[in-house]
Amino acid sequence: MRDEKKEICRIFSEAFYFVVTSHQNIDGDGLGSALALYFLLWRMGKRARVVYDGRVPYFYRFLPGSAQVLSFEAFSAEKEPFEVLVVVDCSNPARVGRVEGFLKEARYVVNIDHHPDNAFFGHANFVVPGSPASALLVYELARELRVPLDADIATGILTGVVTDTGGFQFAELNQNLFTVVGELVASGASLSTIMHHVFRFRRLEALKLLSRALHRLTFDPVCGCASTHLMQEDFSECGAQEEDAEGVVDYGLYIPEARVSVFFKEIAPNTYKVSLRSRDDFDVLPVAHHFGGGGHQRAAGFKITGSFPSVYREVLDVLRTMVLESSK
Repeated sequence: MRDEKKEICRIFSEAFYFVVTSHQNIDGDGLGSALALYFLLWRMGKRARVVYDGRVPYFYRFLPGSAQVLSFEAFSAEKEPFEVLVVVDCSNPARVGRVEGFLKEARYVVNIDHHPDNAFFGHANFVVPGSPASALLVYELARELRVPLDADIATGILTGVVTDTGGFQFAELNQNLFTVVGELVASGASLSTIMHHVFRFRRLEALKLLSRALHRLTFDPVCGCASTHLMQEDFSECGAQEEDAEGVVDYGLYIPEARVSVFFKEIAPNTYKVSLRSRDDFDVLPVAHHFGGGGHQRAAGFKITGSFPSVYREVLDVLRTMVLESSK
């Protein structure tokens, strides 16, 4: 069996021009991993660009290299050729938006991810579902390639780890992870700065939006399901952007008896992005798969269309059934 990590290292060593990308509605793991790879490749003497079909959320703009992220339009206008497309923290190429078209242009597609439902779409696939974050796979590649960690690389990696572990709430800080975090901090990453921006750096408009979501928060004690929603008019009335709803879904799990939290966000008329979060004993990924989505066992999502009452009822019925069946 081919060693995928070594194959990626071979590609990284032999090729020269790289494009790095991640999924739309980017999070700290996707962006942190992409930027860490960007700096890693430059340190190797390569030419690399980070291209993202979307806007970098303001609370991630503290990341080194975030100002160099190119939009799909900006990179397409350059018409610069590249050899390798690196897709990080993305289970399916459709999730990278219009950048998906680059797959046909690349000599190699490198897929680095930790989602359990990854489609293995690359020429080389370094996919480890048991990893707490894709950023830790970037760390492994840096070690394999013997590229010294610096503050830029370490900050991207540690941001990915902090984000996808919920500040080490969703993954046990065991000796191995503790050692890696210590090495990243020793290399120049500031854990306090990262924690501040990821969890405690929000605009006033975001807090106004959160107040509306919390006002609508409901809880079903029979199945332990918490739910809330935000409509397009909430965003316009609060002067908020879509990124301002980051983290809203997590509040449902503050309820001691809650096993799962669901958040409905209207992104277009009669179109909703549904986010799911759960505690250790309930797997929300089958729920997301039921509706054509994906993600992780404790963090998943999907899109759904229809009137809000019908969508809400349909999702909650499926969720309630699956939660109760898991309790048997």
